[in-house]
Amino acid sequence: MLTEVLLGILLLVLLFAYANRRPANLPPGLWGLPIIGKLPSTEVSLCDQLNELKKKFGNIVSWRMGSRIFIFFCDYKTIKAAFAKLEFTDRPDFYSFDIFNEFTKTGVINTSGLLWQNNRRFALRHLRDLGMGKTRLEEAIQHEAVCLVEDFKRHAGQPAPLPWSINVAVLNVIWQMVASRRYDVNDIEMQEFNKLVNSSLEDSQGSVIWFDLMPWLIPIVPHFVKKWMGVAQMVDKADVFLEKMMEHVKEHQETLDPENPRDLIDAYLLEMKAKEADPNSTMSCTDLKNLLGDLFVAGSETTSSTIRWAIYYLAKYPEIQAKVQREIDSVVPRDILPSIQQKNSMPYLEAVTLEVHRLVSLVRLGLFHFSAKDTEFEGYMIPKGAVLTAHQEGCHMDPAFWEKPHEFYPEHFLDDQGKILTKKEGFLPFSLGRRQCLGESLARMELFVFLSALLQNFSFSAPEGKELCVEKDPRLHLVNMPKPIDVVITKRK
Repeated sequence: MLTEVLLGILLLVLLFAYANRRPANLPPGLWGLPIIGKLPSTEVSLCDQLNELKKKFGNIVSWRMGSRIFIFFCDYKTIKAAFAKLEFTDRPDFYSFDIFNEFTKTGVINTSGLLWQNNRRFALRHLRDLGMGKTRLEEAIQHEAVCLVEDFKRHAGQPAPLPWSINVAVLNVIWQMVASRRYDVNDIEMQEFNKLVNSSLEDSQGSVIWFDLMPWLIPIVPHFVKKWMGVAQMVDKADVFLEKMMEHVKEHQETLDPENPRDLIDAYLLEMKAKEADPNSTMSCTDLKNLLGDLFVAGSETTSSTIRWAIYYLAKYPEIQAKVQREIDSVVPRDILPSIQQKNSMPYLEAVTLEVHRLVSLVRLGLFHFSAKDTEFEGYMIPKGAVLTAHQEGCHMDPAFWEKPHEFYPEHFLDDQGKILTKKEGFLPFSLGRRQCLGESLARMELFVFLSALLQNFSFSAPEGKELCVEKDPRLHLVNMPKPIDVVITKRK
């Protein structure tokens, strides 16, 4: 009997050791203990921890967190090479991702393979048809800029957080492209809608990550624990958000005119109907609903947060703000809003915007990729199922590319003649490769029109006797959301 028990224990130990073995030729890095791996510190940002690991292990670092193997690409050239590979384009099966599309793997952000390819092609084609990156969309953006300026006038003179009308203005551009709708910048429903998106992004960086790192926990953790972790709240928020999307889908189904498609929803419904008999079609109302949700999450909060960060930095550095305003005044009369055609005449404003992208690194580690199969890369074997991550913040702070990496220095993006440097090595705020952000050109248009309009009409400063804090929150490992900070808005004379 004792012999059998000992043999059973030995077998369990051997099985445990086998299951815990480190894959052959894995990039160097941290492996840690069985089951839990090596968990990151909660006292230091994940990006700062990666900077130390890069010094020790090089530009490709492996790190087992929980039962997941993460591969971090820590320099620009390696990221560029890795994300050009088809094998590295999938998304991981993260619980925190799946919540946002009701665990259906639909839409464009959280999909892989044929569905992702079809949705990306569809979205790019129709967003371009609707004016993304073209001057004909500017009229809609400028109208939102006029409304935004009027709302800022109402908030001028007293220290207060920046108004939520920023978020509604950005949202309205997307609403018009996808659903032919717009809302007043003071619309309470839309402000609450945007706060829902904002809080959901913060929630996704909280306790739910334990289910991403150790997915075997999901079926065994009791519901009351998930509720305590905030997971149930995340699911409820996603349901409310996606129900709003579905309302517009149903409304468009009832009013659809095949001869006169109005927007992206109409285009999707018409194409879905045309492909009803196609066995390779991946189109459905559920997919459309989640595609819309993805466009709002990816295209609204990122742009509005960048505007807030830009205002914070310009308020903190008034001499840079004044230089931008002198440039705007030299190009455009004060009673006329700047237009996208004048962008090339305002290189310093563009340099400021790009420098905000760099210094903030809004999506610090990009969006996670996934290794679809065992793949040899840079002399290492990247195992199937590994989570692949671009250390974007590290690239943006790399002294090999940036003269003053830790300072707000717009001259990083200007040449000796003061002209804008549009192609910069080491710069990837919209990621790289096959999954590069499909809304990049729209975001660039919005940032120019909104920031130029606001800076033409207002100056921004810290409350008297106070200094603005632009420190990042180390608890937010993935997305650098700006904190609400009191700023004084002053109408320019």
